[in-house]
Amino acid sequence: GQAEWRRGSLPPGRLGWRKAGELRDQATELARCALSYRTGMPEAHDIDVDLGGGRRLTGTVSPVFGSRLVEVTYSKLDAQHLLKAWIPLVALAAARPGSWSAVCIGRQRRRRGAAERVIGSPVGDPVAVLRDLVAIYDAGRREPIPLPVKTSYAWAAARHARQDPRGEAWGKWRYERDDRAVERIWGREPELDRLLTPVRPGEETEGETTRLGAFAMRLWSPLLAAEDAI
Repeated sequence: GQAEWRRGSLPPGRLGWRKAGELRDQATELARCALSYRTGMPEAHDIDVDLGGGRRLTGTVSPVFGSRLVEVTYSKLDAQHLLKAWIPLVALAAARPGSWSAVCIGRQRRRRGAAERVIGSPVGDPVAVLRDLVAIYDAGRREPIPLPVKTSYAWAAARHARQDPRGEAWGKWRYERDDRAVERIWGREPELDRLLTPVRPGEETEGETTRLGAFAMRLWSPLLAAEDAI
């Protein structure tokens, strides 16, 4: 605390010490929550999955506590943290069939305390889910695709809850579009319509007529289904 205060990263005087105490308490609560899941010795699992077409996915997923991955962030828990846990979980389930799960822990959005989200193994064939994740990755390496993380999650979550996806997506896009990378690709303060162009051949997803909707559902609907299954 004193080191951060001397660096000038905290407000001066008692206000700075109060802020440091708040940060300490929040970090302690997140750590306590994580430790309740991180029981036993962590393990590493090697991954080797045949994706078809002469392509394989190899690597290591770690640390795994029993049958559970635990993702912890000091940030407010959001879509990108779910995705960071989901991709290794899918790879693990594809390589080693079993009852795997992931716990995502971060700060709550509107009040103090820890937020938790628990995701189960993919519903259905995890290899098929992994194959489509890789296909989305390939598409993104060929060109910028309309798949901003927070906006696309808002679209998919609204569809999943039978709500208006456009309104929910716009609520995120109005802030996410301020990113410099977004401005470079889509222009300054682009409207959501820039992402709602018609689906191209090979991108078709049931119930979706726009590229944003199609990519959003491909990426997020398996995760949302796996969360419901817990």
